[in-house]
Amino acid sequence: MNKLFQLSIALFISSMSFAQLEWESRASLPEFGVDLASSFKANGKMYVGAGRKADDSYSKDLWEYNPLTNIWTKKTDYPGNGSNQCISFSIGDKGYIGMGSSTTARYTDFYEYDPTTDAWTSKASFPGGIIYSSASFVIGDTAYVVGGSCGGRTCYKNTLWMYVPSTNSWTQRANFPGGNRATMTAFSLGQYGYAGHGISSSLTLSNNFWKYTPSTNTWASITAYPGAARMATNCFVKDGLAFVGCGQTGYSSPTRKNDFYAYNASTDSWTNYTSNNDFTARVITQMQAVSDSTILIATGRGDYGLLPDLWQLKLGFDTCDYFDTTFVQDTIFVQDTTFINDTSEIITYDTSYVTIYDTITEVIFDTVLVYTIDTIYQTVYDTTFINSYDTITQIVYDTTTIISYDTIYTTYTIAVEDTLIVSRYTDNCGNVLHKIYPNPTNDYLYLSSNGPDCFEGYKVQFIDALGKILETKPYGNLVTFDIRGYARSLYFLRLIGPAGDAIFSEKIIID
Repeated sequence: MNKLFQLSIALFISSMSFAQLEWESRASLPEFGVDLASSFKANGKMYVGAGRKADDSYSKDLWEYNPLTNIWTKKTDYPGNGSNQCISFSIGDKGYIGMGSSTTARYTDFYEYDPTTDAWTSKASFPGGIIYSSASFVIGDTAYVVGGSCGGRTCYKNTLWMYVPSTNSWTQRANFPGGNRATMTAFSLGQYGYAGHGISSSLTLSNNFWKYTPSTNTWASITAYPGAARMATNCFVKDGLAFVGCGQTGYSSPTRKNDFYAYNASTDSWTNYTSNNDFTARVITQMQAVSDSTILIATGRGDYGLLPDLWQLKLGFDTCDYFDTTFVQDTIFVQDTTFINDTSEIITYDTSYVTIYDTITEVIFDTVLVYTIDTIYQTVYDTTFINSYDTITQIVYDTTTIISYDTIYTTYTIAVEDTLIVSRYTDNCGNVLHKIYPNPTNDYLYLSSNGPDCFEGYKVQFIDALGKILETKPYGNLVTFDIRGYARSLYFLRLIGPAGDAIFSEKIIID
């Protein structure tokens, strides 16, 4: 006999029209988290290099990320000193990194990277003295570097320098009018550059932005960034809009952010866009629009330390996306031949008609048709459940047809018999129950918890058999991994704390 069980669903709908950005977790940066790194784009790929590791050492690594394969590849090391807060940008199919600082020195050297040969070339050193924590924007074949520091708060800058690769030359331009600042954000729209945010030598954060016109070498103020002032933000440009976000508000008591505001130059206005909840708030992150359809954000620093993760913006804003919100509650078993309704029903069996006037209809055979009017109910066959949403559907099981009017259904199939149950004891919560399902799987993997607040600050990692961390997500009520791009093999799902303490590590099979 088939058993029926009843489940509850939480479904959230999000799209660009609802002013929300949906970020999808991708393969994490191998080996370590990093902040104060540098990045550029070239040939449809993202490159992340230099920066500071969790042990406070300074990196010379350069990693290439291919969004088509979801694979990171180690490239030739950055030839300068191990540094963080370097200046970086791309022009054409070449990337550029230079200047920066370490615990012992600051630098003026500057280099060009060619992805086709995986080779670095030394370029003209920066003529404005040592500098780091600057912002940059690119217009055509010319890069502009604005603001920054030459060593502590007493040496913040408001300078603007122009670099032209074809002549390998630097030229100073009109100073930024917003005052001396570090950790600013800059972007370009059309033939104009924009710069704003950042921190001054008095530790004051700013939400002012300014527009630069290269043809006249002049600056003009634009509408201020809404809300509290920020520093260490980042940005991308999509469909003629500049999206500026993340970063932090406050200095002595910082609040890290994961939302964005989009700037429309034609109306000189900003529009707020929130992000999905599992996208970690962060500062000093690396963001690149490697193509019109691929926008990536990686690494940085979150509330619990350095981040190795990578996220891709889900595009297609005109349609609704259903995501990561299915939660299976305790099962309630019901005899599979009982239908509970609150209105009269007519059952047709072959050519005979029987009318039931109570509220229970029992026994359905062969080709019986059941018509239910204005009644919302749930029916589950084996491991398939049905729940009401926004469109009318028809569900057929064997030779029984259920047709509903004014009742809307969506079906999911969950292999409940393959759920892993993991119980862990905590002093403040007692036993916390985790359910990992389905296993084996080949599309999505879910981890649900009945005590999401009992492991605050913890992360869930999806790891291959060699121990490589493939994805990392914040721990919560329900955590979802899209594993459709991974090969058939053995994997592990691990719950890990801020200090690196592992609560559990369970085997997962992709079949």
